[in-house]
Amino acid sequence: MDRRIEAGYWRDVIGAEYDSLPALSLTVAQARRLWALDEGIARRVLDSYVESGYLTVTSGNRYRRSDLAGGAAARGAGR
Repeated sequence: MDRRIEAGYWRDVIGAEYDSLPALSLTVAQARRLWALDEGIARRVLDSYVESGYLTVTSGNRYRRSDLAGGAAARGAGR
């Protein structure tokens, strides 16, 4: 599968998980295990959500929704 298509697929899957589980907070290693991803895809997808403002990275290197981490992003922003 083309890496861009694969990343797009996983972006949809991961976004849906964060939508349905608003308190979800994962490290890259945890995301890799949960979705059986290689590190490159996991980082690319999670970082794309950080760039869009939907997710933020905590001081513990956990990815969580920005609207629950004290950020100004509204639910679903950047998706």
